[in-house]
Amino acid sequence: MSSIRGYRPFTRCCSLVVIALLLVGLPASSTTQGAGEKAPTNYEVIERISRAAIGELLANMPTVRRDLVIQLVKARGVGEIDFVFENTLLKTMRESGYRVAVDKPADGGEAPAYRFTYQIINLSLDYPEIGRQYVVGAKKVERLAEVGVFAQLADMASGDILWVGDTQKRYGDTIPYAYLKRVEDEAHGFTAPERNEIRWGRLVEPVIVTGIVTGLVYLFFSNQQND
Repeated sequence: MSSIRGYRPFTRCCSLVVIALLLVGLPASSTTQGAGEKAPTNYEVIERISRAAIGELLANMPTVRRDLVIQLVKARGVGEIDFVFENTLLKTMRESGYRVAVDKPADGGEAPAYRFTYQIINLSLDYPEIGRQYVVGAKKVERLAEVGVFAQLADMASGDILWVGDTQKRYGDTIPYAYLKRVEDEAHGFTAPERNEIRWGRLVEPVIVTGIVTGLVYLFFSNQQND
């Protein structure tokens, strides 16, 4: 009879062991969540915040003659990523009807009437957090893009500063981990920031195993006492 009394607790314990091991070893769900198939690439995200920042600067800038040339001058930058902002600035201003030039005019060329000087204080894209909300579940990635720009407009003839402005923009979203290969671009290192991943499985698995072993030992001695 003592062996019968100890049979059910032991069976329940084995079941718990199997369930726990299945949970630990179960792969993350492949179901995509978050931004879905419409998630923009990291390069597109940087373009978006650049365009938003430029749009705010141009909206606050005083009206100037559109038939005169504005020379664009970068006074400060943060690195390779700058060219995304530079290209977006040139494109946006031309689309808005401004005549812009990047280089100094050649001999005989039309001299610029204004100088638009800008400093890129911050332009970045990072993954603040990578991980799962629970031990079992799809792994997600938080993206955060930021831009900070200071600019001024000067009259080339008089040297007067006509306007000074600045702007800061942020963009954040969450995408499935499986999308990283699609949103990153190997040709541009700034689109693949460092991945600081939270390895919940490595942290939780020893705890679960320890709990299982402790439970088995407790049940074993409980059965011995009942016997």
